[in-house]
Amino acid sequence: MVETHLARELDIPAERVWALLEDFGDISWAPGIDKIELIGSGIGMTRRLHIKGIDPIDEVLTAQDASTMSFAYDIPRGVPMPVTNYSANAKVTALDDGRCQIDWYGRAEPQGVSDSDAIAMINGAYEMLLQWIVDWFAAEK
Repeated sequence: MVETHLARELDIPAERVWALLEDFGDISWAPGIDKIELIGSGIGMTRRLHIKGIDPIDEVLTAQDASTMSFAYDIPRGVPMPVTNYSANAKVTALDDGRCQIDWYGRAEPQGVSDSDAIAMINGAYEMLLQWIVDWFAAEK
């Protein structure tokens, strides 16, 4: 099992970032998703992401807490990396200057790759997610 953590400060108020992330069923801020299929609602819901060229990815919401601006999810099917038993959690924290920090944590079991390669792939996915969030807010201006 590998564990990783990536943090990034954004020039965006925490409440705005949390408003974007707290609706687990809406990931319209992430480009390249052809279709989102929602199964259930609330904790335990699945968002099935359909992306051209790969099998659907199921992301299951396992926890969410608006008071701490945090959520957690598992990917039991369709992990787009050579890992299994993938789980992650993210937290948005307000900073004193009206900015925020997003912390993204991940855990997974590498399959056919080294621990360091698995961590690099997971961190690459988090970097991409965080950049999409920045791009989403930049497009609003």
